[in-house]
Amino acid sequence: MNETFITTHGPDGEDILDWRENTIVDALRFHAFRTPDLQLYTLLGDGENETDGTTAAELDQHAKALGSWLRRLLPEGARAILLYDNSLDYIRGLMACLVSGIVPVSGVHPKAFGARDRFLAVRDDSEASAVIGNKSVLAEFQKVCVPPEDGRRFLWIPTDSGRLPPGKQTFSPRSNDMALIQYTSGSTRTPRGVVLTHRNIAHNLFRQAEAFGYRRGDCGVNWLPLSHDMGLIGGALITLGTGGRCVLLAPEHVAEKPVRWLRAISRYRATLSGGPDFMYGLCARTIEDEDQQGLDLSCWEIAFNGAEYIRPDTMQNFHRKFAPVGFDNRSFFSCYGLAEATLLVTASTRGQGVGFQSFSRHSLSQGEATPSKEPLDQRQLASCGAILEDIRIFIADDETDEKLPDGQVGEIRIQSPGVSSGYVNREAENERVFGSGVVGEDGTFLRTGDRGFVRDGELYVVGRQDNRITVGNMILDPEDIIACLTNYADDIRMFSTTVFLESQDQGAPLVIAAELPSGSGADKTILGQAIGKTVCERFPVQKCWVVFLRAGSMPKTPSGKIRVGEMRERLKSDHVSVLGEEYYTQAGTSQVRILKFAHGKV
Repeated sequence: MNETFITTHGPDGEDILDWRENTIVDALRFHAFRTPDLQLYTLLGDGENETDGTTAAELDQHAKALGSWLRRLLPEGARAILLYDNSLDYIRGLMACLVSGIVPVSGVHPKAFGARDRFLAVRDDSEASAVIGNKSVLAEFQKVCVPPEDGRRFLWIPTDSGRLPPGKQTFSPRSNDMALIQYTSGSTRTPRGVVLTHRNIAHNLFRQAEAFGYRRGDCGVNWLPLSHDMGLIGGALITLGTGGRCVLLAPEHVAEKPVRWLRAISRYRATLSGGPDFMYGLCARTIEDEDQQGLDLSCWEIAFNGAEYIRPDTMQNFHRKFAPVGFDNRSFFSCYGLAEATLLVTASTRGQGVGFQSFSRHSLSQGEATPSKEPLDQRQLASCGAILEDIRIFIADDETDEKLPDGQVGEIRIQSPGVSSGYVNREAENERVFGSGVVGEDGTFLRTGDRGFVRDGELYVVGRQDNRITVGNMILDPEDIIACLTNYADDIRMFSTTVFLESQDQGAPLVIAAELPSGSGADKTILGQAIGKTVCERFPVQKCWVVFLRAGSMPKTPSGKIRVGEMRERLKSDHVSVLGEEYYTQAGTSQVRILKFAHGKV
């Protein structure tokens, strides 16, 4: 074994691959050789019934056969977009590219809103030579997608057209070779193609396994889009890296009926599963008591939450709802990561739950993390866990690059073997984002664009730099403002609510745009005034414009994040369905209306 694979010892004394010397391709060969009958993946094609599956040996054989066939059509180093539904074919296509020296491009979920436009943007930005996918999906896209403007040859390659002849692996990637181009979600700007090497991926999978306390026999359930970094790296490839098992569901099936996610966890005795904060909230709100019959969630040891903002009330509501069927509050697991660092950067500890701390909202807005005893001034933040081994994190002033001491808020900077070398075709931006220094420290650091601080060795994330709202000399975070509206969770869709300033002019109102639930009978005047009053009481804001939208109006990324800039532009141009609006002004403040969205006037 050791003559073929360079191994080290895992926590249970078993042989595991050394991430410094091996790739994800080696991992597949390793499991196919050692445990060929290991059922790596199972697909619930309709969200409930098994429709596909693969063992380690079967995936290895299919990857070699498909890879050999692809190399007849594409040269080594060519870039191919993965355009599959959330199925095992996504993983098969990915591995076929990797074993043949073709670079897969991930980032398009064909059933997501705006998928065609995203596909065209990814195709042109990545300079891909081809797209691979199932014939039905390719045919649908090819009918509506114009050829590349630069006139380059672009191939549409269906990978399910017939039986493949046996193939063999003729390409062995090296650690520093480009492995994958993963596109970001694009919540605050145009999606970027993050270049990931085999070393980036191998390191991050190893650290994930270490942070999760991955044990032999662990099973995961993944409903997240495989086109997204959390779904692909954290949901699917971690299984291949560790030799565990993963049960896959499509995100649209879980959104349609969230209990399918929990039933899969219960049925397969899954120990690991998770997603963004909004899915826990959706489960707590929509799953009826009768749907919980037969559920047993006592097996679920890591319920990870990788949201930009982890809401304490979401976790409380989820635990209250599902404790009767065995869910343990200590299973909650917080983490922080981003595509530019492959995925995981910090993580909490298995079995210890998520720790929340209360800080002064006023102090945070001025860059200090200090306690507060005033109820209206308190903001609860979740610890995103300890910093992982061989990952260096500093909090820096975003203008001077000076290190900030513990407890001060600044930009999160990262140095790690998992950090990408940069975005595709963005040299100037790469110098700023991936090539920045930290005063007094060697090497370059990734500028995450996230604001946070370190306290007692743990990371706390405050908000996004691009989304922050400046009022006077104070910085406000939209996530904090939205979190103060939990009393209205029955009246507005909390995860489809966003906040921004109408303009940068002094005295411009704070806009709160919120979708109403379908069939809402709420009195919009009373609700709008109450929301405006709540915000003005807690923040240095004197004017609020509360805009109510039809359900489904909010533009979002494939991973469910709101595109704030696009939402603002839609409101200004009257390209959104406004159901009502209410203007709230604190007593003693001028009530001159600056903007009336419902009539598209600026």
